[in-house]
Amino acid sequence: MNASADIAAALNRLAADEPLADRAAHLERLAGGSFDLLVVGGGITGAGVALDAVSRGLSVALVEGGDFASGTSSRSSKMIHGGFRYLQTGDVALVRESLRERHALQRNAPHLVRVMPFMIPLFLKGGVINPKLSRALGGALWSYQLAGAWRLGRRHKRLSHEEVGQHMPALDMERIGAGYMFYDLRGDDARIVFAVLASAAERGAVVVNHARCIGLSEMKHGRRTARIEVDGTTIEVSAGMVVNATGVWAQTFLDGVGVDSPRKLAPAKGTHIVLPIGLMRNDVAVSLPVASDRRTVSVVDQGPFVYVGSTETTDPADVNEPSVTESDLTYILDGINRHLTRKITPDDITSGWAGFRPLIADGKSAHSSDLSRRHSIEQDAEGLITVTGGKLTTYREMAEGTVDAVCAALGRKAKCTTRQLRLHGYCPSASHLNDGERLGKRYGDRAAKVEELAALSPALAGRITPRGETIVAEALWGLRAEMGASLADVLFRRTRIATYDGRAVLADVVDIAARIGRAAGWTDNRITAETETLKTALRQELGVLALSLPHVADNSSKEDIQ
Repeated sequence: MNASADIAAALNRLAADEPLADRAAHLERLAGGSFDLLVVGGGITGAGVALDAVSRGLSVALVEGGDFASGTSSRSSKMIHGGFRYLQTGDVALVRESLRERHALQRNAPHLVRVMPFMIPLFLKGGVINPKLSRALGGALWSYQLAGAWRLGRRHKRLSHEEVGQHMPALDMERIGAGYMFYDLRGDDARIVFAVLASAAERGAVVVNHARCIGLSEMKHGRRTARIEVDGTTIEVSAGMVVNATGVWAQTFLDGVGVDSPRKLAPAKGTHIVLPIGLMRNDVAVSLPVASDRRTVSVVDQGPFVYVGSTETTDPADVNEPSVTESDLTYILDGINRHLTRKITPDDITSGWAGFRPLIADGKSAHSSDLSRRHSIEQDAEGLITVTGGKLTTYREMAEGTVDAVCAALGRKAKCTTRQLRLHGYCPSASHLNDGERLGKRYGDRAAKVEELAALSPALAGRITPRGETIVAEALWGLRAEMGASLADVLFRRTRIATYDGRAVLADVVDIAARIGRAAGWTDNRITAETETLKTALRQELGVLALSLPHVADNSSKEDIQ
């Protein structure tokens, strides 16, 4: 038996009991199947609905037209926050809801989220700090604490001028007098989606990616029939209820199935750029004001990287192909550079991403900062419910309300159980792991399997890019155990290396595809096809950042797998 066969056998053994490992089995159950509920959309909202419904005893199928989490749910700011800034608009109820759900996610998925210190510098005006502004910020932080932030067991604090500089040495401290520190949570948005989907699949839900709903029949005999286009063929699925959880495409889906809706979405574009951590040297997240408008940009440390954003605009754009534009780049660089001693240039950027949030328009304002972060659950037609809006932090409560409506329509009585439901990979000690235990902080109790896989070969333990920490074994795990259908699927959404080091991946794409492809046992033709698909995805995602690429150092782990 050669090395590739040994690796394949070990991978099959390690992934055998993983709930997302066998896409063919899920697809077999989907085709011609009859379910209580069909969920259309495989982002965090749809995943949450599927888990809530199946945990109440409903038979559930979920289909996603692209890859799971390929829309908004992999393109957020990756913060599990209570919405401190929503206090400015007086939406205390939303803040309380968010803080309650933040605590639930921390309890149920300690391997996916961790505490994030967040610093707000206080800027000088005329050589002094505005006392009114300082008191107002301090008062708002106390309100945040009383609204539910206390559940983290951390209290905000005032920082001295020196302390602010220690937390982010790249700041121009001549304009800063002091600061405040408060605490929220952070998490990998796409990894949370996969944990929720795996939890649903463990309980019997059928979940299939790259399966597009292209038609929906009228309600007949208490059921609707959906036509699903998947793997070059069309299948039919019957369901008592259908939930439209397609996010920014919610109205497009309704139009496609001939259903009118008075609801209006105002997708808000958010863009982030990624830099090497050494340029900022921040050990906390930092909020900095943008001079040109009333928004802020956040600077968030992420291992060897730091990401900065977001622009959050409602300018017309194609939600199907979000990418970093020249105006996005200019806005973020102008916004951040006025606060730094060493100015950032486009050549410093390692990657970037853009996405759209499905915000609900109220007709009163065109500014995305004024649009509602609340969610909407509406029965648009018999047997069809649409859930839109909301945010990552409150996904579980959105799902609970949606499934309450589904159960009412089906005449089923079943209580929600997800408030205390531990997510796939649950590992209570994961939140206390140090930076050297990265796999445990990503995979929870499955980390040992990825580590065992990596130990089989130096090539599997090798980093995919020189700067990133992601190893080849993680890509194989994503392909085999997490329903990754392509190299783009695993590098963007399961490992995230293409998200944080996309320019390096694009510059070295042929070698990277070959290393992963050989380890996966792909043919030369498959490797070539995957290379071209990944190139296209990277160029689309990076936008203007793909037009010129930085030099990429030789990778130190390029051992061939014989």
